[in-house]
Amino acid sequence: MKLPFKKNKEVVFKTEEPEQSFMLRNQESELTDFRDIDVEEYLADMFVAPDQFVVLSAPKAQNKVRFVQACTHDGEIEVELGIEENGTHLYYKMCTQEECYRVFLDFYDGMLEPDMTEYKPVEF
Repeated sequence: MKLPFKKNKEVVFKTEEPEQSFMLRNQESELTDFRDIDVEEYLADMFVAPDQFVVLSAPKAQNKVRFVQACTHDGEIEVELGIEENGTHLYYKMCTQEECYRVFLDFYDGMLEPDMTEYKPVEF
């Protein structure tokens, strides 16, 4: 499928309205009432099954991060951050399973302070 815009361009998404609670989802389900163990289980499923993704959205941005998401590519794990700053910008880095767990759980606990020098803008 070809996208209707030029490659190597940064895309800015509109800023979403605040939600009532955290939302955890993958391609099969969506939860609003969950615990950190559920986050770990969603990620564990993603690590072993191809074409899986996990998204964790906060009710409002925390340290400019509105959501974290992850997927696998050829056995590598890509973690992306939705950064709210004049719209929502998507940044990514490749990481280990342990780093991926830490990003998601720190975000869920309100303690994620990403080092943005480790992340690159996602280009479409």
